[in-house]
Amino acid sequence: MKKRLLLFFISVLFLSLHTSAQEKTVNGKVISAEDGLPLPGVTVKIKGTSSGVMTNSEGNYSIKAKTGQLLVFSFIGSVNQEQVVGNSTAINISLKEDSKGLNEVAVTAFGVKQQVRGLGYATQNVKAKEIIESNQPNIVNALQGKVAGVQINNSSGAPGSSASINIRGGSSLSGNNQPLFVVDGIPIDNSTPVSQGGLVASAAPASNRAIDINPEDIESITVLKGPSAAGLYGLRAASGAIVITTKKGISGAGKISYSNNFSFDRVNKLPELQTAYGQGEQGISNAVATGSWGAVLDQGERIYNNPANFFKDGFSQTHDISASGGNEKTTFFTSAGLLNQKGIVENTSYTRKSFRLSGDSRISDKLKVGGTINYVESDRKYVLQGSGSGVMGAVLWPSSDNMSIYLNPDGSQRTLTGIDNPYWSRNYKPVTDKVNRIIANGNIAYDPFSFLNITYRLGTDFYNEKFKSIRGAGTTVVGEEKGAISEVASTNQITTSTLLVTGKKTFWNDFNTSLTLGHNLESTSYEGVTTTGLGFIDPTFPSLNNTLPNTRTSINNISRRRIMGVFADLNLDYKNLVFLNFRGRNDWSSTVRKDARSFFYPAVSTSVLFSDILKEMGLKSDDKVFSFGKFRASWARVGKDAPPYVLATTLGTTTNSSTINPRGFIINSGAYYGNPLLEPEFTNSFEIGTDIRFFKSRIGLDVTYYNSTSDNQILATRTTPSSGSFLAYLNGGSINSKGVEAILNVQPIIHKDFKWSIDFNFAKNKSTVKSLPGELDRIELSDAWVAAGGTNVAQAAAFLNGSLFGINGTVWKKNSDGKLLLDNNGAPQVAPALTVIGDRNPDFTAGITNTFTYKNLSLSFMIDIRRGGDIFNNTENAMVYAGTSTKTLDRTSKVFDGIIESTGLPNTKSIKLDQNYYQTLYTKQGYDFVEDGSWYRLRYATISYNFPKTMIQRIGLSNLQVSVTGRNLILITKYSGVDPEVSGSGAGVNGSGSFGFDNLGIPATRGFDLGLRLSF
Repeated sequence: MKKRLLLFFISVLFLSLHTSAQEKTVNGKVISAEDGLPLPGVTVKIKGTSSGVMTNSEGNYSIKAKTGQLLVFSFIGSVNQEQVVGNSTAINISLKEDSKGLNEVAVTAFGVKQQVRGLGYATQNVKAKEIIESNQPNIVNALQGKVAGVQINNSSGAPGSSASINIRGGSSLSGNNQPLFVVDGIPIDNSTPVSQGGLVASAAPASNRAIDINPEDIESITVLKGPSAAGLYGLRAASGAIVITTKKGISGAGKISYSNNFSFDRVNKLPELQTAYGQGEQGISNAVATGSWGAVLDQGERIYNNPANFFKDGFSQTHDISASGGNEKTTFFTSAGLLNQKGIVENTSYTRKSFRLSGDSRISDKLKVGGTINYVESDRKYVLQGSGSGVMGAVLWPSSDNMSIYLNPDGSQRTLTGIDNPYWSRNYKPVTDKVNRIIANGNIAYDPFSFLNITYRLGTDFYNEKFKSIRGAGTTVVGEEKGAISEVASTNQITTSTLLVTGKKTFWNDFNTSLTLGHNLESTSYEGVTTTGLGFIDPTFPSLNNTLPNTRTSINNISRRRIMGVFADLNLDYKNLVFLNFRGRNDWSSTVRKDARSFFYPAVSTSVLFSDILKEMGLKSDDKVFSFGKFRASWARVGKDAPPYVLATTLGTTTNSSTINPRGFIINSGAYYGNPLLEPEFTNSFEIGTDIRFFKSRIGLDVTYYNSTSDNQILATRTTPSSGSFLAYLNGGSINSKGVEAILNVQPIIHKDFKWSIDFNFAKNKSTVKSLPGELDRIELSDAWVAAGGTNVAQAAAFLNGSLFGINGTVWKKNSDGKLLLDNNGAPQVAPALTVIGDRNPDFTAGITNTFTYKNLSLSFMIDIRRGGDIFNNTENAMVYAGTSTKTLDRTSKVFDGIIESTGLPNTKSIKLDQNYYQTLYTKQGYDFVEDGSWYRLRYATISYNFPKTMIQRIGLSNLQVSVTGRNLILITKYSGVDPEVSGSGAGVNGSGSFGFDNLGIPATRGFDLGLRLSF
């Protein structure tokens, strides 16, 4: 009997043990700790095994596990959470957002989200809150000072003005050095026309087309800085990429949001003018004279501050409304925005209306479709600048004359010889630009197996543009005295097709692999018609049909380009500790010769989390002091093709009139000669970096060193007359760019009610020209010339063994010992050859952002720093020529320290520092007009208050915020001009660009913004 009872108890015990070891089905739901919404796509794995599942669209999961096993819940951008399987079969989890940044997410190639910890190259994220705080209509300007290694320059303070952006210096001597812009995985157009309607580049800098993006629609921006990061996008991303992710709908209760902003702007700074001498010539007062070269003004004589009186306060307003919502299968987001910006010059404005709709729908557990359509309508009104007849002619107007009286009694323009009155110009020389744009994309994602995803995306960016410039009858511009008009009607389109096939597999529980194979096809087209006409038959009716018929011209331009690419992206990692990435892409371009159209470029990168390795080895127990450590390294090669239609020499529209029967086209000698032998240029880039964090990530430091060399450059350059051409495309030359970037994040105070965080970024870049083809010693940029009195005195240029961002200019003639070589009268002479007179590249740049939060009150401000970087002040040069500059106050005599060139003897003769000296000598040399462009500026400061939810819920609101922002409130600089952040010919100039040239552009502004944000 006892034996039977013992056997029974043993059987029961064995059965119970067996039952406890059996698998059971565990179910649950994973939600976000921030908003309580379900999280689809969360990985649920049994620790120590390869078993795992993912949550569905409702955040639900189901997995078989044994009691005592550990479930690991992980999601991109969230803190991992572990839960022991107990007796219960239901485990619900709430995942918190990773505030420490250890699982920070970056949107890399083609919209793929990846954890930054696994990337072997440098990226930097800018969130929606940071973009909105800057209150910039142009999304490019919203990045100013926020990203290490990114340099941004405005063309002027006019509404809708362009901004250029460069990442890590430059890689091309005469090509495009600006990054590719990508919105939701689709490349878009951020081009800027160099000139329109036959106007010179500095006269009316156009907008860069990224200005069409509404900042309120943006969720985040990821800056892919080097070829390793951006290479998969192909040759158009050779200078990096700006990847923009827009806001999407989320399932759950619907949400409606509204925001507005009212802005007040005024001129930030104007040049200092001399008020000692009045209007006149050669020291004699003259009421009709052009300059301020008259007699000394009598005490008490009225002085007019013409520039200050000319500019007015600007006013802008923005209104944005959005709605989002959805259920477990379908989500949507829609928005509408209005920006109306009035400039500091009368009759200047920029208006943008945008409408956006996006949606995603899960047809089944394996199939998901989605798409976005964005319509933008913009209307810009602006005025001519860049010369004395532009609106900045106000600084050239004699202070003894009231410039605001701009009409004579008979209604004609009251002006000075050779220069239009700025008041007349703003009324009778308008420039308008209207754009209608559609950016649309559709995507479909199919998961035939748990380890395989197939995604196809088709997108297009289409816009038409209508530009018009009128020069009214009565202008002083030579050749246009009876009026002139130019119009441009153009259409632009980029269509992109992308197929991605991604497989993921885990081997032996510890090795994770991911392989993406892709195909990309991009087609770009442009068609534009430019028409011009001179002489208005009826002076009061500015129309092309009202011009003299024999003066009308019409030019039709058509451009096509196609790029096809295939690529592979292989990711390997061991226990999420060591990551290895191999990438390769092969492109076929339509713009280079047939046997060179196909070119391949690879990339390899690695990331090693040495902090986690130390923890695995038992050498690191917690995160109290040393929280995180990562080493990364990458090497990449990326190609760049030629512009369209440069393989052959174009024909001009001028017929051959030297024969008895003139007919047919002849070679366009004023354009670039083609080169049928052009090959692609390549950039080889290497970078290493580390990311270390301390005291539970309250202190974080990210440092990167990079070195890249671009060879076999495709150059659009001047050539020697003996070559038979004046301008030509050539292969040859190389650029080396190297530098250091550092990002420091500190959280000095983290308290329940009070928090303080500091974000500091630093960058130092040096771009050096290592070689040039043939006997060239520099590459000059024709679109970045500046002139004084009809003589070119400076231009942007890249110098052999010197800076890519040099200034090529005129200097005083000197001997080998540096002594001035004077003429027989003792006057200095201008050297016949231009030489390097400055380097526009800054020594370093830095940005410091401080954020203080006390309960519901927040203060955030950013200090932007640039050290070094020369500016050519051509505005000052023009003021010297006009006699309004303080440099002309010395109108005595001077004995120049030098030697008489013809005799070699020391100079003893004095010359008068009069009008002749300043106009015919001093302004003709550029060296004295190069200034230090360093600055310290308070880029913005924002104070915001979020009303307590308990208060606003009574009126049906879920969020209510008010804010006050100040922009450019403080500028500390030794630069004498309006602002050292200038780009004289706008963002359209390729190569080293036109930044660092102050050329009578509309001044920068400072302002205040009042904002309101609410949702319900």
